[in-house]
Amino acid sequence: MEEYLQAFALSTSDLIGKRVLDCPSGPDSFVAEVNALGCNAVGVDLVYDKSAAELEAKGRADIANCLAQMKGMPQFYPAMDFDQYSKDKTQALELFIADYKKNRKRYFHGSLPKLPFADRSFDIVLSAHLLFVYSPLEEDGYLKSGNLDLQWHHQAVREIARVSAREIRLYPTAAMNSSPRRHRYIQPIMADLCANGWRVAFEPSQYRQLSTEMNDCLVARRLS
Repeated sequence: MEEYLQAFALSTSDLIGKRVLDCPSGPDSFVAEVNALGCNAVGVDLVYDKSAAELEAKGRADIANCLAQMKGMPQFYPAMDFDQYSKDKTQALELFIADYKKNRKRYFHGSLPKLPFADRSFDIVLSAHLLFVYSPLEEDGYLKSGNLDLQWHHQAVREIARVSAREIRLYPTAAMNSSPRRHRYIQPIMADLCANGWRVAFEPSQYRQLSTEMNDCLVARRLS
């Protein structure tokens, strides 16, 4: 939850009493933690057709794999406490698994660009580390191949807008494979939102990144 609050430039008071969608959500503890504070939050992800045991096994394997990769590139993580990283991620996974078992109704199977929710179902929709990040390598993303191109991004953001009654927050907004600058999809996405009744701005994110430059989230608020 703390990482989400930092990434999206939010406080817990911004979320308490609100209907919140985490999209995509994955095996993280955000939904469990904010619901415990009085928020009405749900998550949606393709992995939510799997059992708790399957998700826990995959989550632990992913943490170990990520840790091994970071330890292999110490020049990029000079101040990283790897033991604390492993502890924090494992704790978040365990919180998620406990909530997934107890409150499965909070976790919906689905994925962009088609979500299983009615129009304006949520006050706030949060989307982290999917949009822009996994666009093609030659278009400022990480993927060497794939179909998450600009057309897909337009469809995905329009779907996010459809299910949000008030607000959208997207993170990150920077190009992934170049010197710090806005991702090339940001301007056309912003223009499309503005043309469809949204006011769009950037808010500085406090989430730790490899680069501290161009570290903003995109915030869109519905005008009517």
